[in-house]
Amino acid sequence: MSSIGRPVSPDQSNKLLVIDDQPDLCEFISEAAAGLGFESKGVTDPEAFRRAVQEFQPSVVVLDLQMPGADGIELLRYLGERGSKAQILVASGMDQRVLATAQQIGKAHGLQMLGALQKPILLADLEATLRQCLSSDTPISAAALTAALDKREIIVHYQPKATRIAPNRWIVEGVEALARWNHPSLGFVSPVRFIPLAEKNGLIRRLTEQVLETALSQCRAWDAVGLQLSVAINLSPQLLNDLAFPDQVARMAAQVGADARRIIFEVTESAAMFDPGTTMDVLTRMRVKNFGLSIDDFGTGYSSLKQLYLMPFSELKIDTSFVRDVFAHEDARTMVETMVLLAHKLRLTACAEGVESQEVLDFLDSVGCDRAQGYFIGRPMAGTALEIAVREWNSRQK
Repeated sequence: MSSIGRPVSPDQSNKLLVIDDQPDLCEFISEAAAGLGFESKGVTDPEAFRRAVQEFQPSVVVLDLQMPGADGIELLRYLGERGSKAQILVASGMDQRVLATAQQIGKAHGLQMLGALQKPILLADLEATLRQCLSSDTPISAAALTAALDKREIIVHYQPKATRIAPNRWIVEGVEALARWNHPSLGFVSPVRFIPLAEKNGLIRRLTEQVLETALSQCRAWDAVGLQLSVAINLSPQLLNDLAFPDQVARMAAQVGADARRIIFEVTESAAMFDPGTTMDVLTRMRVKNFGLSIDDFGTGYSSLKQLYLMPFSELKIDTSFVRDVFAHEDARTMVETMVLLAHKLRLTACAEGVESQEVLDFLDSVGCDRAQGYFIGRPMAGTALEIAVREWNSRQK
């Protein structure tokens, strides 16, 4: 059932501003936002938008790209010049390539781009996107996160990754470890909230070490029941500037007797390009110590292909935004196929994220993609649940 018509008391930290030259669409988006608990405001002209940005101070902005008077790209530039911290959602009837480019322009202006909605906008899609932006009434402090690390409240869930071992045969041989904060009073706190807090307050190395330690212990438990899985762990950009980090993780792996070749560190494309000199030093030493390295969210950053081929990655992860559109847009299919080919030409393993149906998995099979990850294969789950899910999946592939 839609939340429209069942307004929730607005949280003052959740303010949504929408600009669209169609008043009916402004009203539709505003009502959907109000139903989720946003204080919402809709405007139809650029001047009213600029005033509202200053006076209303939105936490979320829904921005139409095609308007008379000022287009959405101009308004993205305006938000960037003002140093806006709002999350930005672009909306348009234009094709996905234009929407994707608009998001990249927003990121280049330092904006937090939430994504894109293609018109006509479906209520379910709009509500699902806006729910991601809702802020909690309770602020999370660095002291609270430090206490959580002390009390081991950070737990790890695991999302399966399937490997193509033959045409139409995909076996789960690895997982991605994902941090979750099980707060005693707030329940599960999204990593979107606590990971930036850890990075800002010098806690990201400790958090990463705790996730790695937990994941390695879980791998030992899986080994004991005959389930050998590789484990992938995300690396913050800050750790790519820490020359001592490769030695630290090598010691941790040695202490538990873990095979470094079964540990993969995932680095986003943008992070890898931030300081190429130091990053290349850190990543190369990781590879010398036999850890795997995956370049995550490939295709969404402004990377130099020369730097990419010089850096010692072993896996290329194709971003969800391409994979989910392979049946909606021919360009997305072309991009995925090309990135698989690029990975293989560079002697890398190609892994596709965001696999949510058998049809998408079949397409990846047809273009020779090596690995796949997504809700169709399995959602993130606790270690014991994952053991059962992996055995069930693999038994169906025989």
